[in-house]
Amino acid sequence: MKEFISIFQKNKVNIIQELLKKLADSKIDYLNSKELNKAFVDFNALDTIYAVDENFVQLSPIFNRDTKDGEFISNKIKNSLKSNTYLKNEYFISAPYVSSKTNKFVVTFVKKIDNKLIAMDFDFYKLLKEYNHTDLKAKLFTNGVQIVYGIIGISLTAFALILIFYSLYDFTSHLLGIANNIFQSIFKSTIGLTLGLATFDLAKNLLEHEVIFRDHTTEAHGSNTLLIKFLISIVIALAIEALMMVFKIAISDYKDILYAVYLLLGIGFLLLTMSQYNKYLIKK
Repeated sequence: MKEFISIFQKNKVNIIQELLKKLADSKIDYLNSKELNKAFVDFNALDTIYAVDENFVQLSPIFNRDTKDGEFISNKIKNSLKSNTYLKNEYFISAPYVSSKTNKFVVTFVKKIDNKLIAMDFDFYKLLKEYNHTDLKAKLFTNGVQIVYGIIGISLTAFALILIFYSLYDFTSHLLGIANNIFQSIFKSTIGLTLGLATFDLAKNLLEHEVIFRDHTTEAHGSNTLLIKFLISIVIALAIEALMMVFKIAISDYKDILYAVYLLLGIGFLLLTMSQYNKYLIKK
């Protein structure tokens, strides 16, 4: 997806010019709300189109390719158009986002015609393809990678849940008297829970950043943030393990305390390198 965002940003000016040219060449009367649905003939990538006035009061139904929705006519629109539209040179194009109606990636193009704003939502991939900025193979590759990440993320989530429930089951069995050593059970269960926590957090971040795409326009929500969050999960898990190791050594044999010290030093080193890496990212 990031590659498509980059392609869009590089060709944004050309795409705007092509859309403006097609609007200028069109024989559709865009000031007549009844003719807005004819725009689907001229624009293959168009998903929805509607008109609002300068106060963002909806003047026409929202036309889709097969249907129209007139529910909010004469009401002020409550979507992102009002907050994001900046009509420099009397037109505007948004960054790609997920449409709440179609659940697809779209870009919104707005053109001011007289005292009306014509809002057009375009299928993001179709728009790039229509103007020869990408092809079907690139989209299939991106979707394939997304599916693989999704399978891995769901599998990791399943493994994390198995670890968590098994740890709870093992501890419950000891509480009910099936086994003898309750302290050993606590240590084993804690190890399983911390591993489950780290694995689940990795799965959550993987699904969030590589599948769901909550934010596609900034690098801060990309691989760097995924790495930082994963390292934080590892540090938390290691810190819990170090604490449990100290307790276990305290009730058994103090000569093994050196191993706990090594683990704590390793955690401190991880924290130091993470802070320096984060400082480097902020400066960059």
